[in-house]
Amino acid sequence: MKSHGIIYVGKLNYWHTKALPIVEIGTTQETEAPYRIGKCLVFRAPFTHPGFYIGLWYKRPDIDLDDDESIDELLFKTMKGRKAWEPEDGLFDEVF
Repeated sequence: MKSHGIIYVGKLNYWHTKALPIVEIGTTQETEAPYRIGKCLVFRAPFTHPGFYIGLWYKRPDIDLDDDESIDELLFKTMKGRKAWEPEDGLFDEVF
């Protein structure tokens, strides 16, 4: 992922090879300071794995950056609230 001010862009491995969705909304949370939260659009060609995203950082959490416990709590809540993408096509077993 590359950040340019409030804009971030990158490439990801999109596990699903079905035709749809071609564009979907995604979210991200930085795991290093300043721990911003972002929303993005993920684009991919149908029946392919690579995806590309472009998004905006829109929020900085209200935490003490010198307090490791508050940072750990923020990241734990972020990861617990997400569902990991699970392959629908059995491709996960082929790759790992």
